[in-house]
Amino acid sequence: MTTPKRYRLVATDPYREFLLTATGAMGSTGTEVYVDDSGAVRVEIDDAGEVRTITAALDLGRPVLAEPLD
Repeated sequence: MTTPKRYRLVATDPYREFLLTATGAMGSTGTEVYVDDSGAVRVEIDDAGEVRTITAALDLGRPVLAEPLD
């Protein structure tokens, strides 16, 4: 099984979508680090595709979904 290189993070209230790309860096708990193009959103996702940590320079509202794109 290969690790996806891109994810789409969907947030609500207000609705927003972010395209996340793998950085190649490992997170703190065996996760892989993904960031959006602006660098404002950093997400750690585990091997099962579960979001473990979100760090953002802006208010995301409530993240509801991270889905692999490839």
